[in-house]
This record gives sequence, C-alpha cells and structure tokens, in this order.
Amino acid sequence: MVMSVVVACFSMFFLNKSMILLVLLCILFLSVLEIGVFESDLVMLSGSVSYDFLSVSLSVLSILIMIFSFMSSAKCNREKLFYFSNMALLLFLILAFCTSSFIGFFFFFESALIPLILIIMGWGYQFERMEASTYMFIYTVFGSLFFLFGVCLLIYSGMSDNMLSLGNNIDKKVSAFWWLFVLGFLIKLPVYPFHLWLPKAHVEAPVAGSMMLAGVVLKLGGYGLIRLMNVMSVSFGLKSYNLMLSVAMVGGVYASLVCCRQVDMKCLVAYSSVGHMSLVLLGCLSNIGMGIKGALFIMIGHGLCSSGMFSLVNVFYLHSGYRNLYMNKGFLSKSPILCLVGFLLCSSNMAAPPSLNLFGEVLMFICSFFISYCFLLLLTVMTIVSAVYSLHLYTTTCHGKMSDSSNSLDTVSYNAVFVLLSHWIPLNFLFLFMP
Repeated sequence: MVMSVVVACFSMFFLNKSMILLVLLCILFLSVLEIGVFESDLVMLSGSVSYDFLSVSLSVLSILIMIFSFMSSAKCNREKLFYFSNMALLLFLILAFCTSSFIGFFFFFESALIPLILIIMGWGYQFERMEASTYMFIYTVFGSLFFLFGVCLLIYSGMSDNMLSLGNNIDKKVSAFWWLFVLGFLIKLPVYPFHLWLPKAHVEAPVAGSMMLAGVVLKLGGYGLIRLMNVMSVSFGLKSYNLMLSVAMVGGVYASLVCCRQVDMKCLVAYSSVGHMSLVLLGCLSNIGMGIKGALFIMIGHGLCSSGMFSLVNVFYLHSGYRNLYMNKGFLSKSPILCLVGFLLCSSNMAAPPSLNLFGEVLMFICSFFISYCFLLLLTVMTIVSAVYSLHLYTTTCHGKMSDSSNSLDTVSYNAVFVLLSHWIPLNFLFLFMP
C-alpha cells in the first residue's frame, strides 16, 4: 500500500485527475482487503512497519478522504502541483500510521505539516492564510518537541523506541512527566485550550485542505495518544490526569456552546471538531478497552462526517458567494436533494442512529460512568448542545427565503451530491463491519 502511494505521488505530473482517482481507488481496494485479512492481528514488516486494525483503518480513511477531496476540488490553479502536494500529504499520513517506531512516527508526524502548509498558502482564499499557516506551524512543532524529548529520554535510558515492544518496562522518569510528552498530541487533536490554530487554518484553507485537515490530520493526535498510552505506566489517580481530562471536557462543552453563536459556517464546523476530539481524549486516557474502541469509532466517524460537512459548506459557498450562515438561506426551494443530503450529514454530526458517531458516544458514556459522574454530566451536555448547533446549521441554510444576492442553484452538479452521499453511506453502515 505504501509503495503504491509512493508511485502514485511521483506520477502526478504524468496523470490527469481521472487517472489519479483510479489509482487511489485501486489502493483503497487493496487496503480494504488488508483489513479483511488482518482484522485485529498484527503484521510486522522488517520491524519498522506494522499493520494492525488501528493503523490500517486510519490509512483507509486517509485514502477515502483524499478521493473525496479531489472530487470536491473542481478547478484550481497549478493543478498538477496541487495534486502532488495532496498525494505527498497522503503518503506522510499513511507512513505515520504504519510505522512502528516512535522516532519514525515523529518524523512523519511533522513531515505532514509541509504539504499541508503548502496547500493552505498556495490555494487558500485570503491573505490571512500566511498568518494561519504560521499559527499552525508554531503550535504543532512546539508541542511535538516535548514528545521528541520523551522518546530521546527513553532511548537514552536503554529502552526501545518501538511502539509494540515496550510494554510496561518504560522508565519511571518518563512516566512522571507523561503529561508533558502528550502535549504535542493535545495540540494536534486539538483540545481546549490548544485549539486556537484550528479555526484559522480551516477558514483559510481550500476545501481539499479543510477536508484532509479535519478528516485525517487531526487523527494523528488520537493515534499517537493510543500508541503512547499503551506503553506508559500512568496512575490514573494523579492530579495531572484528572486536571487534563477536566479541562478537555469543560473545553469541549465551551466549544460546543461557541458553535451555537458562530455565523461563519467553516468556523462552526471547526469548533465542533474541538468538542468531538475531547471525547477522543477521554477514550484514549481511560485505559479501558471499550474506551479505546470508542475513541477509534469517533475518530473514523468524525473523519467522514466533518469532511462531508466541509464539502457541504463549500457547496453553499460556491452558490451564494458567502460563508456567513445568515447569507445562505432557502436552499430547500432550489435544491431539495442537496438539503436532504445536508440533513443526513447534520443528523450524523449530532450522533443520530445508526451513525458510527452514535456507537462511539455510547461507549464514551459507559467509559465516563466508570471514571467519574462529572464527566458523564459534561458528556450529556455536550451531546445535547451538538444537536442544537447541528439543527441550527440545517434549518438556517435550508429553510427561509433565499437572499437576492445568491446565484442560481439550477447548476448544482450531481458530483457534489455524490460526494456528500459517499461520506454519509460509510458513516452510517460501517458499524456492520466493525469488530
């Protein structure tokens, strides 16, 4: 799979868009076959690359979101360079998910920033994209340096940097400062209060950049947390543990409340990611099997749902010329099929059945019940508020009288509706195949 992506990445300048999508579909097919063969078993390749259900499922998600982002990008300047940057991003993401070394994970973890920043700076919408790229770079690199220091401390103390061979033999000095070494992952997720770079990056990024950022890049933080907490000896009665979870859950409720007051549709979807990622942090730090499985379900479900929401927002923007929520009204009278698919995505965003988000949140409810009743209460509030802002987004854009400044919706392409449905179908039927 990795070699296929490498070949496709360096073939960008010789292939057109349809051929690129065909190559990606072939890679996706091979990856799905790998999931069916490996299931939860571990496959090691030369000790540096490892495949298990977690890594392969996130790799498949990366390829799927990349296909959708290409289909959502109708026309862009410097087309071949744009496709090359996106394929380079996909290559780094798959290598990060499949490497078994913490040093290798850090390298690909940071390398994914380079094509992502190029996409935001080269194909962003406004001049503020330079500031957004700088914010993202400073936040993520600064936090990751603490993770690199922790890995170096492991190697210096005679331990291995392999994710799967450490077990509970980790040095006690590293465990004492575990909260410092996960800082880079908290920024990458991101959770409150390390989320300030995310809305800026989403607002300035093109639709393909927003879809990849929300759908896959944020999952690097959750994946790194799961791998690191598997080898860390952390006492869950520590004040640092309770403080971290408390701030993240309260921040998730706060971010959900902010969504109810947002008028920029891209910012609304971006802040909703902060609330969902706080649930991922709860599952990763719970040290409970169902908590980790629930975190994986939420990551995959959020990847599909958030990517679809950004694609939906882009369709509204293309036909109205505005990202303001109150400048996009009355779409139901012009394009009922678009509003139907938009309602399905909004309902999945608030974890309506049978979406994968629902199964993840149910596991989070059980997990929070074992940890603390306070987290259970915060999770309940967050779930209710997510339903409020999801329905608010749908009713505001689809109902009411359309603005006179809006363009005609008679030219809504079947491609846009197909992309949105392609997000919703696996989001609501993947639970049939999850172990």
